Amino acid sequence: MSGERNYEKLKKWLETGPTIQELKSKAKDLGLKVKRMMKKREVVKLFKNYIKKLEKLEKLQNESTASSASSTSKLSQERLRPSGESTPEIPQTYEKDKLILMPVNPNWIHAYWDFSKSTREILENFPEGTRVFLRIYDVTFIQFNGNNAHRTFEIPINLNLQKNYYFNVPMPNADYLAELGYVTKDGRFVSLLKSNVCRTPSNSPSQSTRERWMDIRKKRKIVTPSDGPVIREVERIAGSVFGFEKEISKALSGHSLDWQLVSIFRSGRGI
Repeated sequence: MSGERNYEKLKKWLETGPTIQELKSKAKDLGLKVKRMMKKREVVKLFKNYIKKLEKLEKLQNESTASSASSTSKLSQERLRPSGESTPEIPQTYEKDKLILMPVNPNWIHAYWDFSKSTREILENFPEGTRVFLRIYDVTFIQFNGNNAHRTFEIPINLNLQKNYYFNVPMPNADYLAELGYVTKDGRFVSLLKSNVCRTPSNSPSQSTRERWMDIRKKRKIVTPSDGPVIREVERIAGSVFGFEKEISKALSGHSLDWQLVSIFRSGRGI
């Protein structure tokens, strides 16, 4: 039964002139608070206020339903209407010379590149059979001058098919730099693009005994010596090389050094 029918029936029922007992009984059924000492006219006024609230609520519900239906209709029309503007696409190139190295994990690096118009013209005018390479240099702890890298790796690149490359590096926690270029007929490597220096993360916990803190309010780093591990060493597994320093120092202080070292490693005692 709709709200409108309810309050219309309630209006008609009030017009029949119910007794005060009937009014109070009906009010309790509707959840209206009726005091014991209330007079009939006060109870009737309570019903009239209740009917006004029902009418107002019904009006708001009708307006909300009409507004919702109108907005839904407009939205559906907008969705059906063909848009004059096409969705912008990501450009194939930004027309800038760029070679970027990014570490993926301790043993993998990602390289991607882009070319300006002038560099692209150079590449397009290459003689047939010219080979293009991506060179990777290990430049850990050195000022790279083009010839002093610890290691150099070459990867052949097809510029028509490739715009990036994932490559494996042998050393974690190391600095790598890349150059993209071509090899001349006499075997010289000519660099076209040079990358940033990329450092791969370590593949093991840090051996540093310093603690690094960040003061957020002052925006500065604080480095302090560590007090050592919080967790005490409980157990050592036989055969492990961890923790045999004390045994070695004891062996070094004695005369039968060789025999004691052999005894330590063969028995697995304390390691």
